[in-house]
Amino acid sequence: MWNILRGEWSKLRRCQILLVGIVALALCPVVQYGTQLIVNPEIRDPNYDFVSLFSNVIWGNTQIFLPISLVMIGGWLIDRENTNDTMKNLRTVPVSYARLLGGKLIVTLCLSLLFGIYSVAVTVLTGSIAGLDGLSAAVLLRQGAQVIAAAFTTGLVCMPMILIFGQIRGAYLGGSILTFFLGYCILFFKSGFLLSAYPFSAALILAGFDMETYNGATQPPNLGLALCGMAAILVLTGALLLLSRPGSQEGRQKKKKGRNRRVR
Repeated sequence: MWNILRGEWSKLRRCQILLVGIVALALCPVVQYGTQLIVNPEIRDPNYDFVSLFSNVIWGNTQIFLPISLVMIGGWLIDRENTNDTMKNLRTVPVSYARLLGGKLIVTLCLSLLFGIYSVAVTVLTGSIAGLDGLSAAVLLRQGAQVIAAAFTTGLVCMPMILIFGQIRGAYLGGSILTFFLGYCILFFKSGFLLSAYPFSAALILAGFDMETYNGATQPPNLGLALCGMAAILVLTGALLLLSRPGSQEGRQKKKKGRNRRVR
């Protein structure tokens, strides 16, 4: 497995889509509040501090930026094998297809952790430029850990979408857009079962995020339902891994030859 992970990690250096995630996550704290603080400091909310900025970044990452970035990058890692016609070479390696896909998912999850660390650094930089108050070692440790935890749990939630759309040739971009809409749906679940069990809500709850303040929830979330929602995602991911089968390159070649003959 280590060789698989090392090989997949090296492929990320050729992944230009990785830049999309880097730019998007850098924009997150600016989009949330940084622009107003830097450009128009006179409208500054006196109660807005680093804790508020960190919370806004967690909300924006889970709702918008991470679902798009992770599904796009993870789907590319799978899709490129068929697009570049390298899957037939990988199938000669004595490793199951599920294990190959699992290696790509693990690399994407590691990337989600790195994105979380990167988001913490960009948030601190943005808040410092904006002149926010309230940054201390305790705040950085507590809020930074929450940002990283939310990035990781969001990565877990995105795994089924990566597997589904990564194996449909050229569909990972559409999958990232669909995942964005699924993340945006957090806004509509303010009570009941879906408030806690909906996967993207569960990702925030398990990271210790205050859903009542940012989601407008009318009741406290249920940690047990959040665990069940995340468990369902893990079970679905495992089932997709076991049921996944590589596409037949020979079948595609025969179809192409048949089409060429008909054209002639």
